[in-house]
Amino acid sequence: MKATFRVEQIRSGACFSYLLVSGSHALLIDPHITKPAVYRQMIRKQGLTLAGIVDTHTHADHISSAAILQSEFHCPLYMSKKALSALNPQRVGTGDTIPFGSAKLEVLDSPGHTDDSISLLAEGMVFTGDVLMINAVGRTDFQNGSPDDMFETLKRFKALDASTIVYPAHDYKDHTQSTVGAEMEHNPFMTQTDKPAFVQTGKSKTLAKPYNMDAIIDINRQGTAVEIEAIDAAQVKKRLDSGWKLLDVRRTDEYQAVRIEPSLNIPLDTLAGQAERLKGDGKWIVSCRSGARAAQAAELLLSLGIQPVCLAKESLNGWLKNGYPVVKEKVPVSLERQVRLIAGMLVLTGSLLNIWVSHWFLIIPIFVGSGLTFAGLTDSCMMGQLLMKLPYNRKAAANTPTHGTCAIGGGGCSIE
Repeated sequence: MKATFRVEQIRSGACFSYLLVSGSHALLIDPHITKPAVYRQMIRKQGLTLAGIVDTHTHADHISSAAILQSEFHCPLYMSKKALSALNPQRVGTGDTIPFGSAKLEVLDSPGHTDDSISLLAEGMVFTGDVLMINAVGRTDFQNGSPDDMFETLKRFKALDASTIVYPAHDYKDHTQSTVGAEMEHNPFMTQTDKPAFVQTGKSKTLAKPYNMDAIIDINRQGTAVEIEAIDAAQVKKRLDSGWKLLDVRRTDEYQAVRIEPSLNIPLDTLAGQAERLKGDGKWIVSCRSGARAAQAAELLLSLGIQPVCLAKESLNGWLKNGYPVVKEKVPVSLERQVRLIAGMLVLTGSLLNIWVSHWFLIIPIFVGSGLTFAGLTDSCMMGQLLMKLPYNRKAAANTPTHGTCAIGGGGCSIE
């Protein structure tokens, strides 16, 4: 049977959205807040009509751009019958279909990650949202999530043909798709057949709650998302000249080595704990090296009510490509890299001497391996402590600014 639609997958960090195209019509699944410009370009370049948008559930880890796109393209938004939404979505559940062009998707209620999760099935493909991921499943401690419901949902997936392609809404390990058969073989949650044991495992998982989860859920339910404008280097320069401020979210050592001035450096992993510094009258342009971390940071700031915020598309790379001025400093090699370099050289030297001179030299890589194992177990590195006594490391430590330790949320939506 000839396929009636094709799939275009769009990655936004660890999130996936999908543009399904049938003839001159398209359906957009799980649109991300950082990608409206990308969706517009794809739709307009191909001369498509956007027939509908689907949010497979109320997202808690990222802001949906469904409200923005629904208003712009005047198309229906499809969500679960259990979804809480001020956007007046067309509510669907098991037995319903979503048409676009000459194709249609079958809706499957898929509670577990949340109670308003749905999956979409058609032509040997299933779009599973955050319920079934690749070698993992969605965590069950979000909005009315339930390991009991998750077990039953996975049971329904097992009944699908093994060749059915699985398209998840998230992946944290650079996978893009799988199959039901592969998940039944490799995914530990799909291989589980004992429901009480499955439920107990799910309830025993203690995972950190994303810092801005409640704010994101509220934005998605109320449909108050504001588009994050992405601008090129020339526009960045123009706005800086007109009073906007630049926030660089790279690591401190990266920032010190080469940076745009004037700018403020708050590393991405400490941004949530220091966001108060950005509130006020400032207009912020968020930058990193290539734009990936900046997109995450811009979304975080938006969820915390910090506006206006825009994203430097290519960030420092684009700035350098245009030949704009930067400040450069000679930055000492980090202690971690020093340890890795010395340990690697000792292992390599010992191994070569073992081959060419005497087997007694095998003691060198054994000693280094034992030291690294001890460091991993105790979180105390003797080599690092010795290197810290060197004058240049003491000086670097004294000159390195400290930051808070609050992370954005680490762990995402999945459990493994």
